[in-house]
Amino acid sequence: MSMTRAGMFMGRLLTATLMGVFAGCQGEPTQEEAKAASTSQEVMEASQDCVKRFEGITHCATGNAKVESTDKGLVVTGLNKLGQDGVVGLMGRAESWRQRSIVDFGASSEGVQYFGRNEDQVISTLSLAPDPSNPEAGMRLLPTFTGSPGGSAYTINVRYQGESTAMMLPHNWWRWSSLELWAYMDHMRHPDLYFGVEGFGVTTGVGRVGACIWRVRFQEGPFTVTLEDGKQVMGDEIEFVEQLDDGAYPYSAFTHIGMTGAVDALTIVDETVVQSSK
Repeated sequence: MSMTRAGMFMGRLLTATLMGVFAGCQGEPTQEEAKAASTSQEVMEASQDCVKRFEGITHCATGNAKVESTDKGLVVTGLNKLGQDGVVGLMGRAESWRQRSIVDFGASSEGVQYFGRNEDQVISTLSLAPDPSNPEAGMRLLPTFTGSPGGSAYTINVRYQGESTAMMLPHNWWRWSSLELWAYMDHMRHPDLYFGVEGFGVTTGVGRVGACIWRVRFQEGPFTVTLEDGKQVMGDEIEFVEQLDDGAYPYSAFTHIGMTGAVDALTIVDETVVQSSK
């Protein structure tokens, strides 16, 4: 198993299973994250463009986006500006959340950014965008974490059928990660996202970790990750795990999950939430 830092190069992202696990991040948001938080606050005041399609969640459009409940799911259009146009799910105090969706990236190279919030605090984000070096087949992933001052580093774990195939650390927050999928379906992607609060950070063999975790799967099947040393490994799940500094205090719940993007459309097929017991 490689322990090198990853420069992961990805081709065609098909039906993506995106899972994000959050366990208490804390820290000052970046300017982009602050904008996302401000946008979703504005949504709460503009309730006329909100839809209740899935139990326990109210979806509201942000920016110039529009939300419509259809027989295909909750369709979000008008996604022209990353960081502005999108949708936010208001869900009380939640400890876990999952969403299956279809993202039509169209000709966009900017992609989408998902974010989790606790009230006004954006605690982590995950961006997905086509890879400019491979625009017809590539997709890049970039998480950010706020649990440590100035932003947290993170590890990357790759698994195949439940077995670890690579672990890479540390991984700096500014470096995009890319995967090469074995399947292809034009510009349509089908993320399956999971976001949960795990409570306090834990100590593992790679140091103190915990707080925020994003896990990503791809429904079309496995993918190939190329490590910095040129070695290629196969996986069907990739995980980004924040490395918290000492003294970070985890959240016990989150209140919003949202996204913004510059894509043709987002269709939320299914979404569930479990309320916090704390």
